[in-house]
Amino acid sequence: MAKATCVHSTPPTNTSAIDDPQSSRMAGRFEHNPQTFVGCMGSTLVYVGVADRGTFDKIGAPCQDAGESENGHVLVKQVGNHGDNEVVVIFQHWIKSRTLDAQIADRRARS
Repeated sequence: MAKATCVHSTPPTNTSAIDDPQSSRMAGRFEHNPQTFVGCMGSTLVYVGVADRGTFDKIGAPCQDAGESENGHVLVKQVGNHGDNEVVVIFQHWIKSRTLDAQIADRRARS
């Protein structure tokens, strides 16, 4: 089975689906600008970022609020089961995520 090693990302066409404009103490490190992307982690784990909340809500799987962390706030839907030797697809809708500037600053701080 071929393994993908890259992530495809495109900027969102609109951000009207954002429905959680709450500010946090690190508001400058976050943006309300979700991305659409697909990424593979090995041969059986696929992550799909869905920028449009309406599109995300149409996916026929239970939604879990993965909560807010230093990376942002994300909702998750999963299709497939880990450990069952099948492909697992994890759909994500980022209500807010770290800005590119914050990601760069964090990476430089670790170097």
